[in-house]
Amino acid sequence: MVKMVETEVECCKIVSEDVKDAIVLEGSPELGLIGNILGWLLVEELKMKQIGYIDSKEFPPLAVLYKGIAIHPFRVYSTDGIVLFLSDFIIPPNVSYDMSNAIVDWMERNNSKGLITFNSMVVMEKTGSVAGAANSEEALKKLGELDLPILPFGNVNGLSGSLLTKTAIKNIPASCLFAEVLNQYPDPRAAASLVNVLNKMLNIDVNAQPLLKEADEIEERLKELAKRVQSENEPESPIYS
Repeated sequence: MVKMVETEVECCKIVSEDVKDAIVLEGSPELGLIGNILGWLLVEELKMKQIGYIDSKEFPPLAVLYKGIAIHPFRVYSTDGIVLFLSDFIIPPNVSYDMSNAIVDWMERNNSKGLITFNSMVVMEKTGSVAGAANSEEALKKLGELDLPILPFGNVNGLSGSLLTKTAIKNIPASCLFAEVLNQYPDPRAAASLVNVLNKMLNIDVNAQPLLKEADEIEERLKELAKRVQSENEPESPIYS
């Protein structure tokens, strides 16, 4: 029987198996739902196994249906030296501090090699590029080796920001990858832009095609909706007797 270990802080706890010497990924839904969309792709493509969950009385009353089965809304997955913390809801700001402490405590206990978290940046026009930020000169140098543009200034919101600062305090290398989004709506194409970068960072081979296909379908539906709205708003031709 696999031993489940609890890592508990003031308002939340991690109940999971221990996985030593892994790279930790964090995906939670900020603008564009980038982390959540990419996280689900990794679960499917890498056939990741669920090894635990995070729980808190501050979480919304929510269960997630997956293939007809209700699962916990914030889960922990693992495969071949990679651990993924994946949330299906926006983390309440009052929980982020304690949750980041719990995740970093888990990483310390398991001697995790580092952290990669996913976020987004709002742009006026998409170029398809991915930007990065890090919590140390060492981690920043590794991003530079990938020829990623670095965000020199600004704020990192949500759990990503908390984790970058908490890991820095514990001298755990961490980086954040930013996809370009235009607004708050789900953006599979933006999430797909992170896949090639992540493949290089982790030496894995994840296929972004499912996200690109989903993006095409969403964009086609939006075009049809725009046409329908336009036709409904067009003035009727005058009728002369």
